[in-house]
Amino acid sequence: MKLAPILVAAWHSLWLLQKQHSEPAWARVLVCTAVAAGLGAVLMLLAGLLTGLASDGNWWLVMAPINLTICVVIANTELALFRLLELTLPVDTLASLDNGGHWSMTLLLNAIGLAGLVLGFVMSMLMLAVTSGLGLDDACQAIARQGIQVRMLLFVAVIGTANWFWWRLRANERAQRQQATESQLRLLQAQIEPHFLFNTLANVQSLIGHNRPGARQMLVDFTDYLRVGLEQLRHADSTLAQELDMARSYLQLFQIRMGERLRYSIDADQEARAAILPPLLLQPLIENAIIHGLEPKVDGGLVLIHARVHAGRLEITVTDDGLGLDAPRRKRRAGNGMALENIRARLRTRYAGNAALSLTARAVGTHVAIHLPYTAQP
Repeated sequence: MKLAPILVAAWHSLWLLQKQHSEPAWARVLVCTAVAAGLGAVLMLLAGLLTGLASDGNWWLVMAPINLTICVVIANTELALFRLLELTLPVDTLASLDNGGHWSMTLLLNAIGLAGLVLGFVMSMLMLAVTSGLGLDDACQAIARQGIQVRMLLFVAVIGTANWFWWRLRANERAQRQQATESQLRLLQAQIEPHFLFNTLANVQSLIGHNRPGARQMLVDFTDYLRVGLEQLRHADSTLAQELDMARSYLQLFQIRMGERLRYSIDADQEARAAILPPLLLQPLIENAIIHGLEPKVDGGLVLIHARVHAGRLEITVTDDGLGLDAPRRKRRAGNGMALENIRARLRTRYAGNAALSLTARAVGTHVAIHLPYTAQP
């Protein structure tokens, strides 16, 4: 097991509010401690330069353990308080806090941060006092000294103000990224839909001469597909139920074209169907499964769509028994080659790293899974 990727993932995880972290707790604590120690060293250097003591070796020997202890204890106290917040609040509230979409959310996060700062400072001072041989009474008197109180209040004010502006800038940047990604999605969809439209109409035309019932059914399914798809494009959010309705119409269209060579199954309970998610996440996955997996296969195959809710998260899987990832890729239509990366970008923007898409090769076929926080439609 390589340590560097784990620590990098733990670093990114420090800035996300989520119920479950894939990174081990020790890695998060280790990264938090390293960051705190580095910050403590920088603060000591600044203090030494301002006071003219930076060149005094004895000053470093005396003050370095004290300042580093204070920084490390404060940082890990913050980590513990925010972890307690993650375990206490519902998933949708955590998502609102993490997005920083409202000033009250930013205020709450800053209040927790300042509480951790004060609590960590008091705990570190008590630890230093006790380890230096002072009693608890003497330690409390040392903390209550006016000089320490004034410096602590100034430090809290500076950190609180900086934290406030940082969270607001972060929320604005995330909103702009989400808007840009959704605009790219609509542009990509505008490029793809005409190809699908023309191909479907061509299929209808070819069926009219020898299979009028099939042509009529294809028009019905295509109308259902367009009705759901155009409605979704008008909104920033969709539901899994709407996505599955669109997926069913899409699969039925291909089933008319491929006949018995295409089979499909959709499995999702009512709880999963009520989930809110970005629109048009499923169609590119189903399209890839058919175009690159099943359609080139002589005997076709099966597409399985499954969705479930577990531990406050929604898991959607699309599995096929087609040619698989190692098969030669067919020539892609305009925009189709970026389908998976586009979905990953949208998930990163929408959920700030708290959602993911994974692609796995099976013994026969391919398995694609999307994991994201579960938020139900009111």
